[in-house]
Amino acid sequence: MSISDRLRVARASLGLSQKAVAEQSGVSTRGYQGYEDGRSIPGGEAIAGFVKLGINANWLLTGEGEMFYSETRAYIEPAPKGSEATEWSLRAIPSGFVAIMLEDDIYLPSGGGAVVGDTYPSDNALMFKEDWIRLELNAKPSDLRLIRVRGNSMEPTLRAGDCILIDLRARRPDCEGIYILRMGEMLLVKNVQALPGGKIRITSDNPQFEPFILNMAKIDSDATILGRVVWVGRCL
Repeated sequence: MSISDRLRVARASLGLSQKAVAEQSGVSTRGYQGYEDGRSIPGGEAIAGFVKLGINANWLLTGEGEMFYSETRAYIEPAPKGSEATEWSLRAIPSGFVAIMLEDDIYLPSGGGAVVGDTYPSDNALMFKEDWIRLELNAKPSDLRLIRVRGNSMEPTLRAGDCILIDLRARRPDCEGIYILRMGEMLLVKNVQALPGGKIRITSDNPQFEPFILNMAKIDSDATILGRVVWVGRCL
């Protein structure tokens, strides 16, 4: 594993965006992206930024030893607007947990849709046990994305404002479930059911929304499956 790979693994384990790590390290986002892409070698400022977050510098540089040097880790989140604090602040992560940032500037619609654009982490994150991610989902934190739902087409199963955890590896409907689809510039969260003849049936839980059929042979041209919903959380 190269140092660029270790940077990606460390960032994913912390549940951080490239922008967040860059600001913590005092480098530009583009500069940090060059580190992860292998176009440039990370300097001391980038290594120091990860050390502040609990990452073992020796592991980053050589791959030897444990990734985390202490019993707690940290993730960074934006300071409240109008605050005199720095733009990003540190929060502790208990041992055995990982923080996944909630990206809520793009909502996954279960109704009319939303335009796809750039995503940045919000000032929220949820913590998940690493063992649960590994054993129950057979996944790594980098395989997952945490976002919100807007719209009512999937009620009562999913409601507007729900947090949903998406497994980005599920790009083909190998089992029935709730999937995230992109159709043009629209993101949709829908039930997906396999049908004979290489077709899939797309339905909503709300009977006001009509089902439709997609041909799997045209799945990448007519629509793209982005992942499968594996967990949902909501406020009562």
